[in-house]
Amino acid sequence: MLATAAAPLKTDCQLCPVRSCLVHRGDTTQAGAWSEMLAPRQALMPDDGALHRAGDRLRALYSVRGGCVKAFTVDAAGNERIRGFYFPGDLIGLDALAGGVALSTAVAVVPSQVCVAPLADLNALMTETPGIALRVMEQISRELALAMALAGEYTAEQRLAAFLLYLRQRTGTGLDGCLRLPMAQRDVGNYLRLANETVCRTLKRFEQKGWLTPVGRGLRLVDEAALRDAAAAVGIVKPGLAQTLAQAA
Repeated sequence: MLATAAAPLKTDCQLCPVRSCLVHRGDTTQAGAWSEMLAPRQALMPDDGALHRAGDRLRALYSVRGGCVKAFTVDAAGNERIRGFYFPGDLIGLDALAGGVALSTAVAVVPSQVCVAPLADLNALMTETPGIALRVMEQISRELALAMALAGEYTAEQRLAAFLLYLRQRTGTGLDGCLRLPMAQRDVGNYLRLANETVCRTLKRFEQKGWLTPVGRGLRLVDEAALRDAAAAVGIVKPGLAQTLAQAA
């Protein structure tokens, strides 16, 4: 179990700022039912232990309320293999629903919070409220599409451009208009199945082409059209992102 000094906090979904959470895509009745079902939410800190570990019995799904969580496995040689990053609104544990056992270890990348959906209560709620079941299926579909896309044979430029646009799509930018990467650059490479040196060279190439500019610990996406063209084959960036980014800038 995760050790944390913070007192558990009950969640009121009507007051939650995460508009991408699955209940905010339904009606107020669904949001109320989801809120009543949730156990007290948990605070997660980097290096504070795992939300769950590979092989643990799955007892809940976790909806990210803030921060970023990564899921990974460790091979026989001790090498970490990142399976995914989870941002506000994402559900953690969907890949383990069928077998009931966590397939990966999940830890916070930055200070984070998760809402806890006990699995027995969630199963009952999905039976009683089909709209909630539909929202969960949409999350499963999005996660599957992302996994299948990144499993394809793409160049480093295609992979990295797609990841940067996807990250901005999910997290937005700061007040200065810059994209912040919550994870380390080596973790980006691990996730995209690229060497860290390849990520460095590709980012430098994007900078030389005028596609982005490093700003402190962030990136300003200067030529989004060029990045979209490079990322198009991967297929994980929503159509119409140009308008979304223009409104957010």
